[in-house]
Amino acid sequence: MILYIHIPFCENKCGYCAFNSYENKHGLKEEYTQALCLDLKHALSQTDEPIESVFIGGGTPNTLSVKAFERIFESIYQHASLSLDCEITTEANPELITKAWCQGLKGLGINRLSLGVQSFREDKLLFLERQHSKNIAPAIETILKSGIENISIDLIYNTPLDNENSLKEELKLAKELPINHLSAYALSVEKNTNLEKNAKKPSCAHFDNVVREILEGFSFKQYEVSNYARNYQVKHNLAYWGAKDYLGCGAGAVGCVANERFFAKKLIENYIKDPLQRQVETLNKQDKRLEKLFLGLRCVLGVELSFLDENKVKFLIEENKAFIKNNRLIASDFFMADEMALWLL
Repeated sequence: MILYIHIPFCENKCGYCAFNSYENKHGLKEEYTQALCLDLKHALSQTDEPIESVFIGGGTPNTLSVKAFERIFESIYQHASLSLDCEITTEANPELITKAWCQGLKGLGINRLSLGVQSFREDKLLFLERQHSKNIAPAIETILKSGIENISIDLIYNTPLDNENSLKEELKLAKELPINHLSAYALSVEKNTNLEKNAKKPSCAHFDNVVREILEGFSFKQYEVSNYARNYQVKHNLAYWGAKDYLGCGAGAVGCVANERFFAKKLIENYIKDPLQRQVETLNKQDKRLEKLFLGLRCVLGVELSFLDENKVKFLIEENKAFIKNNRLIASDFFMADEMALWLL
């Protein structure tokens, strides 16, 4: 079992962001923390399984104080059994990284930090409406000094400002950092984002393969469409892609246990009023099969052969589109995974 915790507060909404996050609602942090602790107590009391991974996302988790996190972790440790090697990750923004915050969270058990970098270029950061500068070295140095050694960064590509050479330069800078994981996301303009409102569009060129080739040349091995490992594959990610059960706490958080998916109230004010309320979606066998197919083909886990048509599997292997490992079908190119899954259906 894994646990996701959502912190919906942000200093500013980035241009591309369609996540459940809010500016100018910092006055609700105290009430939100109380509601979240109640949510955690209830959710964790519903399972006897040990928690193998905790992921704190947002929003911007480092807009929340160490004291607030102390209360959150008190709820976790009181009501959950964590595995000895539990991976505990928080997202953070570089401009808000402080020594006290990193040390405080390290003391609470955080052993991995995912830093929202997005770009090493000032013009691209401006396009994406990010608030930090291109120099993130001080933030990473602060994280390392706190004792958190597992660091990941996020980067965005396929913006109109990108070309093959500029991407190579950005990825070369990433290679030099003391990080063991990197997530590279192709820009997509989502509804109700600032990029959509300002009629900004992704690049006409697609640099998926360029990014993969450069990163693999820098010893970052692709293990999912958007994720690259340098000796560290994220346990939390692999649990999602393996269609394992997960709990979700916080405004707009989603959980899925057995054949039921649970959705918390999205708006902060509504969540605070009733943090235990969930909309429930019942999944049938076909729904679960589809999820396993689409998620498995996107990554190194692959899909059980028993799910699949034998003749179609044979064709994919003959065409070098996939291969078999441990009785599972693995896509040769994760960027083709969705098309392959549709064809297999």
